[in-house]
Amino acid sequence: MPTPYWTNRLCRPEDINALMTLVRAVHGDEYQWINHRYWQWRYLNDAAFRAEVFMAEYEGRPIGVLPMAIFEFQWGAQRLQGAMYTGLLTHPDHRRRGIFRSLIESCNARTAELGGLFSIGMPNEAALPGYFKFGDWVYVGLIPFYFKVMSVPAVLRTKIGRVMANALGALPQLFLLRRRPSLGGPPVNVEPAQFVPTDLDEVADRFARDCGALMIRRSAAYWNWRYCTRPEVLYRTLVARQAGCVMGAVATTTQDRRGMEVGVILDIVSRDGTTGCRHLLRAAEQDLRARGVGLVTCQASTPLLRQALQAEHYWCPPAKWLPKKFHYIYRPTGVPGLLRLPKDIADWHLTFGDSDNI
Repeated sequence: MPTPYWTNRLCRPEDINALMTLVRAVHGDEYQWINHRYWQWRYLNDAAFRAEVFMAEYEGRPIGVLPMAIFEFQWGAQRLQGAMYTGLLTHPDHRRRGIFRSLIESCNARTAELGGLFSIGMPNEAALPGYFKFGDWVYVGLIPFYFKVMSVPAVLRTKIGRVMANALGALPQLFLLRRRPSLGGPPVNVEPAQFVPTDLDEVADRFARDCGALMIRRSAAYWNWRYCTRPEVLYRTLVARQAGCVMGAVATTTQDRRGMEVGVILDIVSRDGTTGCRHLLRAAEQDLRARGVGLVTCQASTPLLRQALQAEHYWCPPAKWLPKKFHYIYRPTGVPGLLRLPKDIADWHLTFGDSDNI
C-alpha cells in the first residue's frame, strides 16, 4: 500500500462545513438529505447514540470520512456492545490510495478500545469488495426482503393509467383483500405516538429473548432517537396496547418509487412473539393503506419475524430480482464476551431501521 500522505483524526463540530463539501463532492446533487441537520442528528447528537467520526485529512481538508457508533446490543438475555460503521466516503480524487483501509483500521482500533465485541456494516455494491480484501470481515449475506401488494390499481396506475388500472385490478384486488382469521386474545388498540413510553424497554427485552438473535437493543430511548426525532423524514410510530399495557410498537414511512407510493415497515417489537408481530403488521398495513400505498415492504432476518410476515401473506422474492440489495457484514474485535460467533443471517435481527438508507 502506498505511503499515506494524509492523517486520520476524530472530527470536531467545527469540521462540519468541510464535511458537507466532501459529501457534495462524492454524491453531487443526490442525497440532499445528508445535510447539516442530518449530520447533527445522526452523529453529533447529545444522546447515548452519538458517533465518533474519523476523518482522513490532507492539506487541512477532509478527503475521507467514516463514522462509527457504539450501540448496546442484545443476544437473548445477554447485553453487550458493538459498533456500527456507516457513511463511508472517499473523495473521488483520492480513491485507490489506501484511505478506505486506513479509516477502517482506525475505527477497528477505536472499537476495541471502547470495549466493542464486534463491528457491523451494510456496504453497498461498490464498497463490499473492499471489505473482502481485509480478510477478517465475515460476509453474512443479504438481508431478506419481503413485500405485499396492498392495491393492484395503485401498482398498475403508473403503467396503464388510472381508469384501466381500476378496471383490470378489480378481481385481483378482491383476492388480496380476502379475510384473515382473528388472532384471538384481548383486543389490541393501536394509536400513533409522537414518542414511545418507557414501557417499551420491557417489551424490547422480551422481543430480544423471543427472537434469540443478536440485535441493536430497541429500547425506548433508541426508538425515540431513531424514529421520532430524525429531521426531514416522515416516520410514523404506532404504539399498541392490550388490556391497557404496551404490547409493542411499529415504525413506518412511505416513499415514492416510480410514481407509486410504497409503504415501508422500518421496525417492529412485540412482547407476544409471532402473534404480537402479526397484530402490529396488520395495524401498519391499515395505516399505510389509508395513506394510499400500492405495496408494503419489510426486511426481516430472524425466523420469528419472517414467520409473522409469511403468515400475513408477504412474499420474499429471489435476491436477483431486487433492484437494490442490502449486504450485511461483521468483524469480531477479539474482545471477549461473545458466547459464540454468529453463523448466518438468522443469528442477527435486522430490519430497514438498522440501515441509514431509508
